[in-house]
Amino acid sequence: MKTLWMWNAAVLLCLLSLPPALVAQPEPATSQSEVAAWERLKYGMFIHFNMNTYAGAEYDNGRMPAAAFKPDRLDVDQWIRTARDAGMKYAILTAKHTGGFCLWDSKVHWKGKEYDYDVASSGCATDIVAEFMKSCVKYGIKPALYYCLWDDHNQPISSKDEYFQLTKDHITEIVTIYAGLVELWIDIPGVLQPAQRSELYAVVKKHQPECLVTCNNGFTDGSTKYSFPADITNGERTLPPVPGHNPVREVNGKKYYIPMEVCQTINQNWFWMPGDVTKSVRTLYYWYDQTITRGANLLLDVPPDLSGQIPQNLVVRLMELKRVIDNPALLPTLKTLTGYRPAKGSSLFDNRVEYLAEYAVDEDPNTRWLPRTDDKEPTLTVDLGVPRRFNSVVLIEPYEAHIQSFELQYLHGDEWKTVFKGTSIGSTYSGQFPAVESRMVRLVVKKFIIGENRHNVVSYPGKPPPGEGATIAEFQLLHVVEK
Repeated sequence: MKTLWMWNAAVLLCLLSLPPALVAQPEPATSQSEVAAWERLKYGMFIHFNMNTYAGAEYDNGRMPAAAFKPDRLDVDQWIRTARDAGMKYAILTAKHTGGFCLWDSKVHWKGKEYDYDVASSGCATDIVAEFMKSCVKYGIKPALYYCLWDDHNQPISSKDEYFQLTKDHITEIVTIYAGLVELWIDIPGVLQPAQRSELYAVVKKHQPECLVTCNNGFTDGSTKYSFPADITNGERTLPPVPGHNPVREVNGKKYYIPMEVCQTINQNWFWMPGDVTKSVRTLYYWYDQTITRGANLLLDVPPDLSGQIPQNLVVRLMELKRVIDNPALLPTLKTLTGYRPAKGSSLFDNRVEYLAEYAVDEDPNTRWLPRTDDKEPTLTVDLGVPRRFNSVVLIEPYEAHIQSFELQYLHGDEWKTVFKGTSIGSTYSGQFPAVESRMVRLVVKKFIIGENRHNVVSYPGKPPPGEGATIAEFQLLHVVEK
């Protein structure tokens, strides 16, 4: 979820290399029962709902007035009932995100008074975390909470020690008031020093020993553990390695059993945003199937909208997904030669895994590959596995049309040959050509313009979205029967 991972990774790896004597750490949970019980849950709902929803940005800067948080048809029961009906077994709610706004009535003493950037100070009469806990009990869903250590509301006006005390007081408050948590999901753990993270971990275990702690590892496949101590590792929009997640991890000379959780979004963004697009059942099932097959739990983000309810179109998509999970035979066979084949892009926008090359060959027009704007000739290469015959190409360019010229090429021996040339693509483009046969194919964008796209997930309140160049939602090759 968070761009700080690019900055923190090297620092955290260095911290992990410190001798054990320099970083006193409590041991992660070793109870077979609680870890195994969490692994059996397999499928959960991530609920991103906070001030970001009303800021209209993935990263709320903490400057929105508390009164801006105003769901007019808040229905927490609907969230959890939907999770249950979708076959999910646990749910995680964003109790505090990047803007510092708390979804519970915090009584923590802060800056000489009771903490006043929360639901109680917003005019919303509901302690949403309390309602969330009640709903989870009501519908048989295991409750969990998310707490972000990056806080643009409080960090800029605090010393490091002062801010750490706030986080410690908040987490102490959470784990003492809201009993029965199955997981506490801590985001941006690199904000704190290792000893401070250990202290927070100890607080959780003191009050709720069976609550497992996750420290977000960012865009990793779970094979490297950046933040410690933690009971669960994770991959943000990143699958475990193909052979499967290896839960046995050695840290500071000791071995631990650390399972994995993959978090992915049903839309493009984590929080609800107007005009956002929803992933197809095929794409969502692919993430579910591959996550479970590779030995991890899937945490699928399903965000409530401004009203405080999960939109009906997302409810429908979840039920469609459940039917396929229950009976995978309902999923249509792949239609194209490039469908889910290994794909490689010449570059990746801002190193964001939301825009990987594989999203251009997943038969889902709501996902896309987005290269960097300084990539002068963006190239998408696909391995068809074996030589295949094809004579037709279908391309989809989402949002505003930026591509002005492209070529379709195939590998003939050691030489790339152009089989088709085109100009603008737009919402849907198809072209036919004399059939050729090859295992390797590529799309080369020869010319494009740069413009804004408000659906880019890297968004901040009050700032224009970043400029984008070429982007491809679908690159499909077919062999149309020649008449």
